[in-house]
Amino acid sequence: MYVAITGKGKAKVIQFCEQHRIPKTNKKKTVVIKTIGNYEKLLKENPNIIEELKEEAKRLTIEKKEKVLKTNLFRFGHSLVNALWKELSLDEILGENLSKSLFALVIYRLGSSYSTFLENRKTPFISLNSLSHSEFYDVLLQLDKKTKDLIKCFNKFFDKKIKRDKNIIYYHRGNYIYNSYWKVLYGLESNNFQKGEKDLPFNMNLFFDSYGIPISYHLSLKEDNSKNKLEDFKKNFKNSKLILVLTKESEIQEKGSISSISFEDLSEDIQNEILKDNKWKILERDIKTNEILEKEKILDIKDSKLYVYWNKKRAYKDYLENNLKNGYICLKTDENLEDYEISNIFQHSWNIEDKFKITDVDFSKRHIQGHFTLCFICLCIIRYFQYLLGDNGKVFIPMIYANKAISNPMIFMKKVGNDSSLYPIHLTNSYIKLSKILGLDELNEEINLEKFQDKIKMELEKLNN
Repeated sequence: MYVAITGKGKAKVIQFCEQHRIPKTNKKKTVVIKTIGNYEKLLKENPNIIEELKEEAKRLTIEKKEKVLKTNLFRFGHSLVNALWKELSLDEILGENLSKSLFALVIYRLGSSYSTFLENRKTPFISLNSLSHSEFYDVLLQLDKKTKDLIKCFNKFFDKKIKRDKNIIYYHRGNYIYNSYWKVLYGLESNNFQKGEKDLPFNMNLFFDSYGIPISYHLSLKEDNSKNKLEDFKKNFKNSKLILVLTKESEIQEKGSISSISFEDLSEDIQNEILKDNKWKILERDIKTNEILEKEKILDIKDSKLYVYWNKKRAYKDYLENNLKNGYICLKTDENLEDYEISNIFQHSWNIEDKFKITDVDFSKRHIQGHFTLCFICLCIIRYFQYLLGDNGKVFIPMIYANKAISNPMIFMKKVGNDSSLYPIHLTNSYIKLSKILGLDELNEEINLEKFQDKIKMELEKLNN
């Protein structure tokens, strides 16, 4: 609210006014709250009238704000990550300041659908630090120095929490290019950027267990004799059998691998064998029509296993795209693996390149190394959540359910004066399940701020302001 003098000559009046933005525009309209009286008459009676009215306008504005019902919406699914963060004791490894900044970057990456995680979502996460670009780059440089300690910390934790089969370790081979001209780090599979003058090509081999939970990774520049360095790195797993997972159909099949093969690239005899009605295991039927919606089968071909999966929705999509795949996903391996192991491992490694891409960044080599460490941590967390949601890995749960457990839950806050009421909304089943496992308390329909903090076991600094 402010004091305005309107009109002309002897018709001038003093008014209390407000300005309100017109929805969906940058324009404002003036609203008259009260007309005080004739300007000349009031000024003659009291020469200080304008200053006094300005103070009165300030007082009325404050009073009005206190009476207005305030509503705020915040995300709080990152309380799950916070609980895990404490279990990992990352403050002890990183120090409180670096740990706090890294936690914010992890949440921005896990809880956002944007390709760049420096942008805040319209609905913010409760009490989550916002970092400037310079702070972001500084954290990555510090992370580069802490990579080995962090990998050791996560593995020590997972060795206690998970029944890992250390006899077999899987690894995925990814290729990336950082283009400093376009300020983008991307996987080669989606290489649709025009190249600038400076490109840094990287190889990244991600090693993970049968649940898809990362164990370690090896990152190197292609020109740095990366193949020999990778072989040296593999010696860290000398007591384990290494199986390569090839997710791109264009990649050449190798011994000791699981590889994706396009249906149309199979021989006619094998295609005919796939099309037969026998040997199929039905995974899902339409309840009303009993139509098959999803099925799988295993074929033995030339010292190898061919795992075949078919899905009706995928078949329709393939038909529209005219790509001749007919709804089939075919995976081939020369390893003695169970049927479910073949499909699960492939799903764990699908589109791994996307988990490490980022845009709108100005990186040095060390920044890139820190970035891969950040993404490694994110993947460790989200895979562990998938593992917990799947009853300790008994069932494969898609990543989207773990992501939604972090991004969807919100708290709706109504505030009148100094009194606040909070209402949890969008509590996904995945959030409820993970919160119980991680030791967070059940949330009621309405709760005050202090109890809410206790239940999610987080200090909500920004809500207290």
